[in-house]
Amino acid sequence: GSRSHLGSRPGVACHDRRTMLRLLIVSLTLLLLLYGVKVALLKLAIPVEPDITSDEEAQSRTVKGSAEEEGSSINELKAGQAAYRRNDDVEAVALFGACVEKPGDMSMQAACKTALGELHLVGAGVIRNLSKATVLFQEAADAGDPDAQFNLGALYGALHVPAEDLQRREALAVLHLYAASTAGHPGALMAMGYRHMHGYGVPQACTTAALNYIDVAKRIAGVYSEGMPQAVELVRLNLHQKDRKVISASEINLFVQIAASGDTTVAAAIGKRYLLGIEGFKQDYHKARHYLRMAASKNHPAALALLGYMHCLGLGTTKNLDTAYSYFVSAATQNDPNGHNGLGFVYFRGTNAQARNLRLAFRHFNESAYLGSSDGMFNLASMYLTGTGTDQSFQMAVLYYTQALDRGHTPAAYSLAVMHLNGIGTVRDCDIAVNLLKKVCERGEWVSSKLVDAYEYDERRPDKAALLFLKLAEAGHEVAQINVAHLFDSRQSVLLYPGSSDDADQSPSAEMQHHSRTLAQRFYELSAEQGGSSSELRLGDYSYYGWGVATSFKDQDSTVHETSDDSLPPMYTLNEVEISAQHVDYEASLARYRKTAEMTVTGEWMSSFVARASFNLGYMYQFGLGVKQDLHTAKQHYHRCREVDPSGIHTPVTMVLLGLGVHMQYLRLPNKEKLFERLVVDMRFHVLVLHLVAILVVLAMRCHFARSLRRPWPTVSHHSTTGSAGAETAPAASAESSSDVAGDASPVRRVTEGMTLH
Repeated sequence: GSRSHLGSRPGVACHDRRTMLRLLIVSLTLLLLLYGVKVALLKLAIPVEPDITSDEEAQSRTVKGSAEEEGSSINELKAGQAAYRRNDDVEAVALFGACVEKPGDMSMQAACKTALGELHLVGAGVIRNLSKATVLFQEAADAGDPDAQFNLGALYGALHVPAEDLQRREALAVLHLYAASTAGHPGALMAMGYRHMHGYGVPQACTTAALNYIDVAKRIAGVYSEGMPQAVELVRLNLHQKDRKVISASEINLFVQIAASGDTTVAAAIGKRYLLGIEGFKQDYHKARHYLRMAASKNHPAALALLGYMHCLGLGTTKNLDTAYSYFVSAATQNDPNGHNGLGFVYFRGTNAQARNLRLAFRHFNESAYLGSSDGMFNLASMYLTGTGTDQSFQMAVLYYTQALDRGHTPAAYSLAVMHLNGIGTVRDCDIAVNLLKKVCERGEWVSSKLVDAYEYDERRPDKAALLFLKLAEAGHEVAQINVAHLFDSRQSVLLYPGSSDDADQSPSAEMQHHSRTLAQRFYELSAEQGGSSSELRLGDYSYYGWGVATSFKDQDSTVHETSDDSLPPMYTLNEVEISAQHVDYEASLARYRKTAEMTVTGEWMSSFVARASFNLGYMYQFGLGVKQDLHTAKQHYHRCREVDPSGIHTPVTMVLLGLGVHMQYLRLPNKEKLFERLVVDMRFHVLVLHLVAILVVLAMRCHFARSLRRPWPTVSHHSTTGSAGAETAPAASAESSSDVAGDASPVRRVTEGMTLH
């Protein structure tokens, strides 16, 4: 019995193992099923987000591949533009050339000719040829391409050809710009608005300027209301590199490392900069969401609010107001202004989970505006303007729109412009409206994209940068006017030089320098009219040294005009403009320097220019250049130079002030006659002269005795007189040699040495 009992134990153990194995398999199967159900539910709850990449080269390769597959002109044009932006100029020339030769749509061929003309203009992949570029632009413009028409307008306005009539070129510039504006070209509309605003080549008409600007501004304000476009930092190329407030790549990497170490404040700041694309951070929604989530995981209010914005507007993720609402609530509970603004927006629009509530929307907008949010101020002003959720008040709308504008809010600028243009809630003022519309237009995609590309080219490809700045300058962008003038003035770019490329690459001749400065002078003058301090200062230098050109009208009576069928309108031919080289004009230079020195410093970048103008004014007052000499006024300007730019280099100013003090003391001396009379009757002067004479006598006697002590003493010879002449002269020669070797030896020693030689 015991054997059978013992023998049955292995069978029972095997049965238990099989049961446990079955249970394990069933459990694993159930776990897998549960995991699959969980994954499916997550996919249904959280939609897949699109993969957003900002790699321009990858995009260009995709466009290139599609062009090769489809063989269409539009894809070849896009691929050529991408190759041009990444400086693959040879490929761009090939793509544009193939697009031009391909039969098909005439408008697409015209666009390719325009792009090919720009390559010839800047010398990218081909030899730089201004004439060839102009021909291609003209052919494309005749086919109705607005970009070519705008390019021709910019060229005719900027070119300086002494043999051609200035008024005719200006008329052609206006003609082509007007043609492009009728096609809706944003740059041409801005250029015509700018010209009508100031009366450049066209009648000065504020209403016409507003009509040109308002179409572009309306589209831009709508874009800003629906998203967060790329922000662009304005960089002035005439500033020293150290004065350009641009963050470097190493500094960005340092901030990224700090954020990765767990600093939520830095992580939120980096996320915000990637979201807006400011301060050296290229706009990237994927990276912005990553860093904002990093900060939001530790309940950072600003990061929570910005994540709500991204879900609310669909920036880098699927638009979802319910998800945005949860982020806004978390931020608003910590009294974040953007969180309150987001809640106001959600209550204004209403969602599936939250019913529309205008009263709550108004309350949250009001709280956001009180905490300093420009978006909250804009939304609150809009509710006052329309009387939504509160009583209608145009005055309150103007108040909050103005506060939002002071914080750089673009849609607020557009709304205020429309109110000033129509006199709603304020006095009708067309000039204020046009200036506001101009600011809105300069924040649009047409301007920002060209600024970004131009800054990337900068010193590596100055002609490409100069072309982009030239387009923006013609549209009235003040910073672009400064930059293109600087590129021409410093001869970094020879974009519009009519000579050959070989001449431009050689050392600059006097003719080339004059041509470059003449081109730069036009844009300096345009910038100075808009209040550019650096341009005003540089124009003062032009007048001081006699650079550039001067224009004047010829006498109408001495000119005989012949009418013809192709003559220009009378407004262009009433007076003939005469261009001549500018001569040195100290008075004009003084006026420019004074205007710059009296400007209010509105930014740190202005300090150096205002300080230099003050220094130049002091110099001209000190030496009476163009003004009556006044050393006290000169001293005031020198001191203002140090006050305006306290971080600048003050050593030259200190040295000039010391020299000015000496100069002032010198000028206080009487004239020669009075000075002589005073010295004759002054006994102190006679005593001083006697002392000087006594000192001179003592010095003369000292020199005399010193020379007498250096003379050698006569040697005594013990030889007989019957010695030879050579023997008699030997001791003297030996004494002279000894004197050369030991000049400090006493005369007695010299005599002794002379005697021992015999």
